[in-house]
Amino acid sequence: MKKLLLFLTLLALAMNARAQEINPAKQALAREAIAAMQVDKMLDNMAGQIKQMAAQRAQLPATATPEQRKLFDDFMGRVTDLAMVEVRAMIGRLDAIYADVYTEEELKAIIGFFTTPVGKSMLAKQPQVMTRLMPLMQEMQQGMMPKLQKLAQEFEAAKAAAAAAAPAAPAETKP
Repeated sequence: MKKLLLFLTLLALAMNARAQEINPAKQALAREAIAAMQVDKMLDNMAGQIKQMAAQRAQLPATATPEQRKLFDDFMGRVTDLAMVEVRAMIGRLDAIYADVYTEEELKAIIGFFTTPVGKSMLAKQPQVMTRLMPLMQEMQQGMMPKLQKLAQEFEAAKAAAAAAAPAAPAETKP
């Protein structure tokens, strides 16, 4: 137990030291790249789409009362808000990841691209791309479902066959 605690402590110290190695200037460049990519706008667009998808998946019955619909809408709003808070917290740590993964030259190139008219146009058109991609993703999921079910059935059958073929464990004898 003491060895495990020592190992975890050393691991935490090493991770902290690694985090502190990031050059503040490079981290600022990473933050600038993330801003140039308009991650905050993407998140706002995602929030609306997440809420729409969740509402579609969790449809209320037609017999739901106005009070039930209001409760549901409030609940979905809180779920979306919670998800967005968590995503924004993760994005807040994204600059350290970018600073660690990308070189200063790459960060400058990212900033350069996303501040050009073509980069800005790409960002502006991303919601259209996502809107067109969502039905394809749903279609793919629906097409995969029977295949996944078949794989699961094959797995269960193989597991049952292996269990039936395995020799029975010898019974314990008491002295």
